Amino acid sequence: MARHVGGPAGQGDAAAERREAERARGRAARPPEPDWLLEGGRGRRPIYVHAGGCRLTGKHSHGINLVEARRALAEGVPACPHCRPESKLGMLEQ
Repeated sequence: MARHVGGPAGQGDAAAERREAERARGRAARPPEPDWLLEGGRGRRPIYVHAGGCRLTGKHSHGINLVEARRALAEGVPACPHCRPESKLGMLEQ
């Protein structure tokens, strides 16, 4: 026996279109990804400096600016070994 799902014909398509439009608005409203991230900090000991877009950032990461990223590395916060922000900042050790 067939089971009736939803309302009149075409209503499911309209609902799907509304959901997709809502997703598109959410993507457009999302703030831009930061260029640099500090993992830890804000009450925690900093763990790593990351380049924006690094996939190995922890859940306790927050965006920082270029000056803050350089300062953190200069003060001894380790650079992420995966994204290597020190090379992108031109701060490789000689």
